[in-house]
Amino acid sequence: MSETLFQKITDLEGEIKGILFCIILGISAYFLDSFLSQNGLFSLGSGTLAFILGGITAQFVSNLGKGGEWMIAKILPFTIICLGFGLDISLLFGDGAGKIGVMIGILSALICLISCLFIGKIFRVPLETSLTIGSGGAICGNSAVVAVSSPLRISQEVLALTLATVNILGIITFIAIPILSTILGMDQVSAGIWAGSTIHAVPQAISAGEAIGPEGMTMATTVKLSRVSLLVILVPICSFVANGVKNQNFLEKQTLAIPYFLPGFILASILTTWFLPMEYSEVLSDLGKMSLAPIMACIGFFFTKSGIGREGVRILTIGVLSSIVMIIFSYFAIYLLV
Repeated sequence: MSETLFQKITDLEGEIKGILFCIILGISAYFLDSFLSQNGLFSLGSGTLAFILGGITAQFVSNLGKGGEWMIAKILPFTIICLGFGLDISLLFGDGAGKIGVMIGILSALICLISCLFIGKIFRVPLETSLTIGSGGAICGNSAVVAVSSPLRISQEVLALTLATVNILGIITFIAIPILSTILGMDQVSAGIWAGSTIHAVPQAISAGEAIGPEGMTMATTVKLSRVSLLVILVPICSFVANGVKNQNFLEKQTLAIPYFLPGFILASILTTWFLPMEYSEVLSDLGKMSLAPIMACIGFFFTKSGIGREGVRILTIGVLSSIVMIIFSYFAIYLLV
């Protein structure tokens, strides 16, 4: 009995320790990102910085996993719902000047997802893992990976490896696309569409567009946000896919195990698109973005040297190949349609 009590106390201490470190690292990443942005320095975004800080901390501080698991189980669902308030679904149906760009962005996202599934099958990677990798590249980097990981029931180790891959590729595309567009002699509009349809994270796509020029920034932002809006469709699909993979006979049941944040996420995006005043939507969206940093820090706790191995190589390979396919497809689509 005493051993059981001792174990419970140890687990509670580890849980509290992990939660405190998540919060401290998340806040540190948020302020560090603000400092870098305000001083015109290179910034990866608070989520990416928190993930890196979490990964580094885990190499030197032990017993953080329990707190990380608690944050993922309890706080992540609310983070996902709040992120829904930042999605404007109307971008999928707009008729503005960027209509062709939006179409190319959406097609590029679909190509990225399909190529991930195809390449993942070749490498014998589970369907859920391939979908998670594809979501990060096709939709919006860290936010998409975190959003689909819960309905797909991805393990913390695979999630950490996927986030590392997405962040590495995000940085590479963020730097490469403006340079390649200049070398290829693309105008600002075309280059902006290319940036918006290929770069992984929203801040990186917008920053790349800004480097291209005013028109490039407008197009990059519009196209990138249209890809982000696809989360409204992708998250429910991932939930149903997970049910099918975990239980092949789920169609015979009367109900499906749909997590509560899924209807919350969809409802949030509907409210922010047509009903809720923009100032309220922005507050709730910012709350989701701020709470994402501690979540990213705790996911970094599960990124260990021993976990990289063969699985990490396969995840990185799938991410690299699917990103290359997406970049090539979007370039030729721009060349033919713009």
